[in-house]
Amino acid sequence: MPEITIIDDEIQLAEMLAEVAEICGYEAVIYTDAREFLKHEIKTDVIFLDLTMPDIDGIEVISELGKRQNTAVIVLMSGFDQSLLQTSQVLAEKWGLNVIEPLTKPMSIKVISQVLESIKETL
Repeated sequence: MPEITIIDDEIQLAEMLAEVAEICGYEAVIYTDAREFLKHEIKTDVIFLDLTMPDIDGIEVISELGKRQNTAVIVLMSGFDQSLLQTSQVLAEKWGLNVIEPLTKPMSIKVISQVLESIKETL
């Protein structure tokens, strides 16, 4: 069963993402603190990463994932403007990360399911 890691300080959204992921056949792990996530060896197939979090932001997480040469499929998420998502995606690609089209919050369950199903086909 593929594993998905969800990094988002909004627990309700993270739990909803985890539920949808589990329905789609993933084993889900949630981190509401990106620093806690980075303390661990990262062995996951998919990472849903919120770009705007307290203490440490998604840009720092992207840089750390790049340094570790992480191979997970990364889905960037933000409720802010599109330029943040686009800039973050470019940065992730420069680090050689496997980042796909970012998602703007709020996202529908249908969109999340479609993204997860398309990722699963590539794993």
